[in-house]
Amino acid sequence: MNAVAPHIEVSLLAADSISSLALTIFFMPVITFVILFFAGKHIPAAIRSWLATVVMGVMFVLSLYVHINLEGSHLSRWIWFEIGSLKFTTSLLLTNYSSTMMVIATFVSLMVHIYSVEYMKERRNHSKYFPYLALFVSSMLGIILSDNLLITFIFWELVGLASFLLIGFWYEKDSSAAAAKKAFLYNKFADLAFVIAIMILYAVYGTTEISIIQANTNMALHTSLFALPVLAGLAIWFATVGKSAQFPLYVWLPDAMAGPTPVSALLHAATMVAAGVFLLLKTSFLLSGWVGYIITVIGCITALAAALQAIRTFDSKKVLAFSTVSQLGYMMMAVGIGANDAAFFHLATHAFFKACLFLTVGAVIHVMHHLQSHQFDHGQYKVLDTLDMRLMGGFRKKMPITFITYSIAYGALIGLPFFSGFLSKDAILGALYDWAVAQGGWSWLVVVAAFSTVGLTAFYMTRQLILIFFGDFRLVKVDVSYKKYFDHIKESEWLINVPMIVLGIASFWFFFSLNPLHAQTGWWMHQSFVLPHTHEFHLFIPVTAIVIAAAALAVAVSKYKAVDTFVDTRLHLTKLFANNYYLEKGIDVLIIRPVFVLSKVFYATDKIIDSCIHAKAYLFIVIAQLADVFDRWIVDGFVHLIVGISRFIGSYFRSFLKGEIQSYFYFTLIAFALLLLFLGWYL
Repeated sequence: MNAVAPHIEVSLLAADSISSLALTIFFMPVITFVILFFAGKHIPAAIRSWLATVVMGVMFVLSLYVHINLEGSHLSRWIWFEIGSLKFTTSLLLTNYSSTMMVIATFVSLMVHIYSVEYMKERRNHSKYFPYLALFVSSMLGIILSDNLLITFIFWELVGLASFLLIGFWYEKDSSAAAAKKAFLYNKFADLAFVIAIMILYAVYGTTEISIIQANTNMALHTSLFALPVLAGLAIWFATVGKSAQFPLYVWLPDAMAGPTPVSALLHAATMVAAGVFLLLKTSFLLSGWVGYIITVIGCITALAAALQAIRTFDSKKVLAFSTVSQLGYMMMAVGIGANDAAFFHLATHAFFKACLFLTVGAVIHVMHHLQSHQFDHGQYKVLDTLDMRLMGGFRKKMPITFITYSIAYGALIGLPFFSGFLSKDAILGALYDWAVAQGGWSWLVVVAAFSTVGLTAFYMTRQLILIFFGDFRLVKVDVSYKKYFDHIKESEWLINVPMIVLGIASFWFFFSLNPLHAQTGWWMHQSFVLPHTHEFHLFIPVTAIVIAAAALAVAVSKYKAVDTFVDTRLHLTKLFANNYYLEKGIDVLIIRPVFVLSKVFYATDKIIDSCIHAKAYLFIVIAQLADVFDRWIVDGFVHLIVGISRFIGSYFRSFLKGEIQSYFYFTLIAFALLLLFLGWYL
């Protein structure tokens, strides 16, 4: 293939019945968004909430039907628009990947919708909440189903827009508005790479259809260090660095917790951050050679750095946010080494237990909000950080269902046996070990970092478990007036409990493998979604991971089991983590400020150029004025002078020509006399 390939003929394919059903599922939240966004204010809140929830339930059932009845892959392609002889197409591709991701996205979204019916009841801006959720889900489904990079990019941007609207849902709060803008700008910076990738691939292949690009990818190009398809793969990965919160652009994700807690669950589990990993899985054929090494190393740094920050964070939702960033690092490491099935496996299990964790913590926060509201109702307007774990404690007995479901999801996240996270994390660790054996050298550092992150995860999650659910209610020690309200705390409403219970059950092993200790024998990994080979099982890997997690758990228990007050003895470390390793300041110094300086230089240069142009224009105006004066007073004046003299002479002589014969005779006689005198004088 030449550097720039000729336009590849793109065949059109009609949609079959199962593809048409997938399109129907996609358009259902689109229609819901249109109805609720434009007419939502005129619909009662309860009807509005349940309408969106019922639609999401139907979508989940249909998605499950599609997944069960799907055999092989189903590709549909239509003409989108034409410009001259150029035809731009749009396409839909149904595979095991896309149908499974549809089930995950619609299932988690359904749980979030049910939870939100109660959680968001009587909250301000309620009429906007469910249409924004519908936009969020429909955009994610567009990314899942699209087989065209240009169409995928459109939905990619819509996911960013929906996240901006939901993160800044309570825009009256400065922190929420700032968090929404931060998320939007960081993602837009990374999205520029997506545009570059699309331009590169269109220049090389003449199309943006992913399946056609994959079929025509010449592996000989990949032998070149900087072949265009390889650079396109690098650009796509950098786009996911923003969306899937990788180092160093992950700093927006913890601040995104400013939105409603159900939004955080959806964003972290099945939509925005999952979109980046899913896109890399779809375009993994472009991630060859050194690009894979970069993805692996950055994923490793992300997993370790975020886990370290989580151990010094007291915001209950930010702990889970850093946990998400860390787990995304695991998925990226798996993608980088080519273990796509393990990456997708962990993406699926993570969706369930992370959504459960957010909803359970949200239930506790919901109670904390009620405590604050009770104080307000009695005229006591006190500032209370309802997300601070240092003010919690003792919720284990007050909210047993919440505690049990949190504990199940907690076990899955830290990788305890008999939970889904144990199987998927073991798959990634095993793949990393095999990769390190084959690569040797520095690759073992990645394996060490991955196992170290296992211990850190167990430590900070055990810390959160103890601070929220065990011990005494520490807010009472700050303000004793809260005790009478805490004594009346009870379990959340069933609309909040049911989604937590369902997601907790989905975090057990049996949904993915009947063997609780080895995922390879289960239906998920046995029917590998991409790779035709199976991974070799190493018994010492899960054993090592369990020992590390158990040791970290024990350390956390011994450190926090009797905590009554908090005295930070590592202020510098806390400050370092709280400031995101000063990454934002680094980005500000290395990128933002130079851009501002450069823009000021360009502005000053532009002003100088404008001044020169204006000076030149003024000079021409002066010259034109002088030329006008010269033309009017010198040239025109001289002409007018000659005309005037000629007119005077003519007028003078005309005065003698009055038509009188006597005068003519006298003039003739005088002229004759003068002639004689002249002749006489000279002769």
